[in-house]
This record gives sequence, C-alpha cells and structure tokens, in this order.
Amino acid sequence: DFPILSRTVYGKPLVYFDNGATTQKPRLVVDALVDEYYSVNANVHRGVHYLSQQATELHEASRETVRKFINAGSTNEVVFTRGTTESINLLVSSFGDEFMQEGDEVILSVMEHHSNIVPWQLLAARKGIAIKVIPMNDKGELLLDEYEKLFTERTKIVSVVQVSNVLGTVNPVKEMIATAHAHGVPFLVDAAQSIPHMKVDVQDLDADFLVFSAHKVYGPTGVGVLYGKEEWLDRMPPYQGGGEMIQHVSFEKTTFNELPFKFEAGTPDYIGT
Repeated sequence: DFPILSRTVYGKPLVYFDNGATTQKPRLVVDALVDEYYSVNANVHRGVHYLSQQATELHEASRETVRKFINAGSTNEVVFTRGTTESINLLVSSFGDEFMQEGDEVILSVMEHHSNIVPWQLLAARKGIAIKVIPMNDKGELLLDEYEKLFTERTKIVSVVQVSNVLGTVNPVKEMIATAHAHGVPFLVDAAQSIPHMKVDVQDLDADFLVFSAHKVYGPTGVGVLYGKEEWLDRMPPYQGGGEMIQHVSFEKTTFNELPFKFEAGTPDYIGT
C-alpha cells in the first residue's frame, strides 16, 4: 500500500513517524489521482460537455464522501479549501467581517497551532478584537474552570484544537462546545490531528465549524475542508472572489452562488478522487 516504505535511508529500511505533519499516500490514492487526470480531467461546474459533467459528478461525490465521514447534515455544509490553514483563514475573515467589531473577543487555547493563532492576530490588528487564552496545567490539560471564566458579553467565538499536534492532548471539545453554547457563542474545532485517529461526528459534537486537511489522513496534498452549520455559513460573506462562487456578474453588481459554492472561488487540486 505504501511503496515509499520500501526505500532505504542511511542504509536502513525507511521508518516514517512524521504522520502528525503529513501522512504517506497509499497506492490506491495515487492511482485514483492518476486515473482522474488521465481519464476524466475537465473543469468542474463550468462546462456542459461530457467530461466536464463527469468531473463535476465525481467532485460532488467526494463532497458526499466527506459529509458521511464527519456526519454533516448536508453537503451544503462542506466547503472545500486548500487545507486546514486556509479553512481557518476563511472562517476568521468571513466570520470576523460579519460578526466582530472592535472590542469583541475570541477565546483560543494555549496549545493552538500557529494556524489557529496568527489569523486571529491579523484580525485583531485589522479590527481591534481581543484574544483570550485558555491556560493548561502541568499535565497538558486545559483548565476548564478558567475557560468558563473567560466568557463575557463581548465573546463572539471559541476556536480550539481537538488534539494537540505537540502534546497529543485530547481536549474535551464536546463539553467545551456545550459551555460555549450555554453562553450563546459558536465554536470552531481544529480537527487536523484528531480526524485520522478517532471518529469525528460534527452533529454529536454539535460543532458550529470544524476544519481538517486531507494530507493528514492519507489523502492528497492541497485539499482541506471547512464544515459549517448552514445557518452560520448562510450569514457569512464570501472569502475570495472567483469563478465558481458567483451566480451572476456584471460591472454594476455580482450575486453569489448558493452554499457551499459561494466560498469556493476555485477548485482545489485533486478533488474528485
């Protein structure tokens, strides 16, 4: 399944332990990519010819695969991106523009990946929001009592990793989501490290948003997912401007496509396999 493991490195059989950074691709994934490029390659959603229609069907079939994988309620809630980092940046930009003003607050944890820190810092520099941080103990566990104390009437969103890429800590995100919802606050789950190792059910968690990357779960590089409850995505503005996410364009006015396409300005590489 993994031909790369037949390599020798420094005269020894290759042993690969860096799956937290990226996973190796099994033969069936690479074969599917090759078959798509050699047999069905065409622009999706934008052509009426046979190949374009077939490529579009495969593209949307992959969205249904992701929907089942995370148990989303609808494919409208599955937005394709280029990775977890872009998914978080999309959410921060669109959610921040629509729902956050100067003085509003986001709650993060001390163990967040840089991709779940820097976009919020950029939003803070742009709009003057405040970042609050959940501390942890010497065992690498988040202090939930302190988490509860961070909420104020200015708290607009919580964004926390489910499994730390550094510590391996498994955070009790379902409990943390319930706490946020008790305060009327939505919750973003960074599932990049959890989704390869455990069942992640967005409806069971009651997550408002969830993000992950294909390349950490044996899939191709260049594909990410942003899950969002429809009622939130409906209210958020598009992140980028491009071809796929529009319904009608004139120089006077542009109207945007329905979900999830209003967030997909272009097709990520390797979708449809």
